Amino acid sequence: MNHPLRLAENPGLSSYDLTSYKGNRGKNFYEEDKILQRVIERYSSDYKPDHKKAMLDHLKGYGELVGGILDELTEASHKEGKYGEVVKYDRTGNRIDQIVYSHEQKLSRKISYDYGIVNLDFHDEWKFPFTDLHRQALTYLANQNGEGGVTCPLAMTEGMIRVLQGIGTEEQKKKYLPLVAGKGSFSHFMAGQYVTERVGGSNVGANRTIARKGENGKWILNGEKWFCSNPGDLWVTTAKIEDTETVGLFLVPRIKDNGELNGHHILRKKDIIGSKGKLTVEIVYEDLEAEALGRPAHGIANLIRYVIRTSRVHVGLAASGMSRRAFMEAREYSRYRTAYGKKIQDFPAYSRELAEMRILYAALVMPIFRGIDWTQKGILAEQISTPLMKYRSSSLSSQITHRAIMALGGSGIIGDYTCLPRLHNDCIINETWEGTHLIITDHALGAMNRAKIRDSFVSELKKNFDSAKKYPELKAISQLGEDLLLDWNKSIEEKPREWKETYRVDLSDQAYGALVLSEFLEQAVFDRESGSKRSRFDSFAKGFGAFLFRTLPKTSGDYDSFRLDQEEVDEIVNW
Repeated sequence: MNHPLRLAENPGLSSYDLTSYKGNRGKNFYEEDKILQRVIERYSSDYKPDHKKAMLDHLKGYGELVGGILDELTEASHKEGKYGEVVKYDRTGNRIDQIVYSHEQKLSRKISYDYGIVNLDFHDEWKFPFTDLHRQALTYLANQNGEGGVTCPLAMTEGMIRVLQGIGTEEQKKKYLPLVAGKGSFSHFMAGQYVTERVGGSNVGANRTIARKGENGKWILNGEKWFCSNPGDLWVTTAKIEDTETVGLFLVPRIKDNGELNGHHILRKKDIIGSKGKLTVEIVYEDLEAEALGRPAHGIANLIRYVIRTSRVHVGLAASGMSRRAFMEAREYSRYRTAYGKKIQDFPAYSRELAEMRILYAALVMPIFRGIDWTQKGILAEQISTPLMKYRSSSLSSQITHRAIMALGGSGIIGDYTCLPRLHNDCIINETWEGTHLIITDHALGAMNRAKIRDSFVSELKKNFDSAKKYPELKAISQLGEDLLLDWNKSIEEKPREWKETYRVDLSDQAYGALVLSEFLEQAVFDRESGSKRSRFDSFAKGFGAFLFRTLPKTSGDYDSFRLDQEEVDEIVNW
């Protein structure tokens, strides 16, 4: 065979250390994830054996899909020419304002929808409760492929299901739940959320879209929406009731009952930094026909309770899932790449970077699932942890994905070499959803200022610090956490309102630091009470303490005592 360019003889093209590198594709992402397995084991301890087995089998099955075909489809659908498009008119000139996605994107949505990651309780063959633990574990796994054009629509669809079940009329439930959740529906995660206007994002009360009473119980809306997340078959939206300042919550089908296109014009899709697999558009309402969702006077309250609150949990789960994948990519690369005669995972600086990345993503996952558990039990501390984790998880995930890119060096910035650039951009988008950091920390501060909620938060954390103090090796970490907690509590109780509003981000960082230390220590104590002499979460708590010393001004004590030795680093990385 002729080689006109003499490629067979070119030493620069011979096999090298990364020749067989394939990243993480083909792995079962559930079976690889020890942190998630720990969460599931802890919070399903009271499940009946057959229910627990069915849930584990379902999670393992989805872990295989996420690491296999869904990873392939996500990559394939995030190429130029594969992103969704707005089709304004059909072939005969009728305006249809339809979103058209690539085959790969539609198949990706279909696989996850048909698997039941948001609607398993609508599957006749599923004979058990579809618990929040199960549902949110699936969401977390889905996000290990990034937003992917799936997980924002997933959040929108879960919010739609919850609001319909919570305040929908019987007629609305009968008509719309089969569309957005029913097994066999062709609307795969095509529920949207249209709230933001040019004049008001988080300040919904400043919005100018007007709703007036129409015929047959319908409402007629006129106005515009600046961010329409996941435009599709059915969406929730807000509008001011005519001649009032009351903001109502409404349900809008894309097609009216008579088969005509509802009164809206999609102006354009938005050129956003990430989450490109699903469209975000701008839209104008022109005599749009809508249905009230709940009582109009309770519009904002219902929006927050059913829609925004659901989305905020999804933001935290998305941040956690993408951070987990970033760690996976950096660790897998280090197992192949060599430099100066050895694998880069064997360089102490690199292994320490991996260890801290793993500590930080665990510091997102575990408190989020703790908050979900608190919600189920009616523990008021959750009202601080939910906005707190939305803020801190989304901000930390951008840092983690960036650090993973740097860990891969030049390979980390190449979009067809690794998923990291896409994940990083998705994380930046994730930071803006459902409230910027300044907005969300203001919501967290509002909860902190309520004595009953704050007392619950302090009580939940302090009991973990008190339990850990019984073990000499955990005493210093416990004291660090308790000092942060008590100083934070003192500031909330004693500082004037203006001071707290000015430093609400710092107060949120402090509360988060105490929350994570409490969580890791609770896990460490649990292992000891189960018969272990030591827990690997000792190292997680210690390493997170070292992170706080570098990043949180309020941290005080002996920093050197929190430095992980190499054996502890290896324990964290290789678990």
